[in-house]
Amino acid sequence: FVELHSCIHRENLLRYSLGLKPKLANEMSISSTSTEIPNEEARDEINVSEAEAIPTMTFELGDIAKGLNHPDESFDLIICKKTLDIILCGASSVADARKTIRECFRLLNKDHGVLVILSSAKPEDRAVFFEQDNWTGVMNIKLPSKDDGHERKGHEKKKVESYAYILYKQQRSQTEM
Repeated sequence: FVELHSCIHRENLLRYSLGLKPKLANEMSISSTSTEIPNEEARDEINVSEAEAIPTMTFELGDIAKGLNHPDESFDLIICKKTLDIILCGASSVADARKTIRECFRLLNKDHGVLVILSSAKPEDRAVFFEQDNWTGVMNIKLPSKDDGHERKGHEKKKVESYAYILYKQQRSQTEM
């Protein structure tokens, strides 16, 4: 029950930040198709204390391999969905992949920064990029798939696997060093 309540609370906070009305526990559904239009009145219908101020989200376009114009340790979380896979298809792929991971390391908060990478490459193919910086932990997770594979004309069916790599950047205590 606690986890369900927590999920409802997180969804309602997200809905609040978008200006949508909150969902009640008995209205929760798996479907996320909504035709609701955000409005200012909906924001007043959710009881959010001042301590639970909801930050806004912004999107920027940039080339992370060339570096982003943000100070060191500006972010708590960075999510790269297939970004590393796409970078590794380019002309200077290995160098750009290393720059990308290094830039993520620079941008993440030293006390609790987390980098989540979603990739279709196996851990042995990605580990080399995670070893260059002083990450305090790396977790590899093979994600479940409903896909039976992809079939290309003239080729056999190939199963596509997906992985999540979670890299932690946390300040180490003096006893760990």
